Amino acid sequence: MNRLTIAELTVRARRGIGKVDRSGLRGATLVTLDEVEAMAMLLAILGVAPIYPGTYAPPNLIPHTEGERA
Repeated sequence: MNRLTIAELTVRARRGIGKVDRSGLRGATLVTLDEVEAMAMLLAILGVAPIYPGTYAPPNLIPHTEGERA
């Protein structure tokens, strides 16, 4: 497995976002697994807390301070 730089990760995620933005639901079916993974990784890097299956959403989904990060 190759590690991607932030720039490579961002380009991969942006390609997926472009497909959805251009074609809506049809574009969502064209997004590759690599693009979905890149989008999820960028969200995690940005500090968006995951909600695991079968659990409730935490009250603060986007941390505002370092102490709030998961």
